Amino acid sequence: MPAFKLSKWYLDCVTDSGDASIAYTGTVRWGMVRLHYSSLLETTGSCVSERHSLRKQREPEAQDSLISWRAKTLKMDGEWRADSVALRDTIYSSQNGSIEWNCLMPQAHARFRSRRGLGYAEHLTMTIPPWKLPIQTLRWGRFTSARDWITWIDWQGEFSRQMVYMNAKLVQSQLLEDDRIEFDNGAILIMDRSLVIRDGPLGTTALSVIPGVKKTFPARLLQVNECKWRSRARLEQMGKPAVEGWAIHERVTWPK
Repeated sequence: MPAFKLSKWYLDCVTDSGDASIAYTGTVRWGMVRLHYSSLLETTGSCVSERHSLRKQREPEAQDSLISWRAKTLKMDGEWRADSVALRDTIYSSQNGSIEWNCLMPQAHARFRSRRGLGYAEHLTMTIPPWKLPIQTLRWGRFTSARDWITWIDWQGEFSRQMVYMNAKLVQSQLLEDDRIEFDNGAILIMDRSLVIRDGPLGTTALSVIPGVKKTFPARLLQVNECKWRSRARLEQMGKPAVEGWAIHERVTWPK
């Protein structure tokens, strides 16, 4: 099998009123395939817009506690200033490759063009093709508020692993679903899933802008279904006042 490498940045910002801006940028190398891509998802009220570019972009620049990124083809620029410690882990590793997760900013003060709010930034490196992963369902998300933050990865399949961080501490959950997380310490995060940002197979959504995509990538990748939400969320903890914030989260399902 040809060598595979994916380098993907994810950066977001949600304003106090819930308007979200989500940016992806990265590169894919697989045999003769050399692909640069960037996309911008934005919500205003209940309206969702999306723009894409396959032109080569400069990667986000990370220096100390600041990340900056400008993409002329998407007409956007943004800055993220860390308000949290960074997280880093190898999510999965086998003889076929690995997934390296570098969550530079689980919570940040973000500016996305003229929008300002709380944001999140991560960089993912994969050397195993996503259609070769021993996975059935992935739940990923991040919650930010004025006081607390949570980020989670829940991988279920032939290989299963769950990682949940609350305010920089690795914590255990009793239940992790699309609309709520219940923690061993009695805390509960409730998410209303009030806005669907994107829903459908990758071959007809995120990857549909790639020319000849059906001839380039295997069907198991194109049939992966992604449902992404922006939720108003409420964190309840024993002995503390409840706090509200915003969550961006998703459920990704691989075909059997």
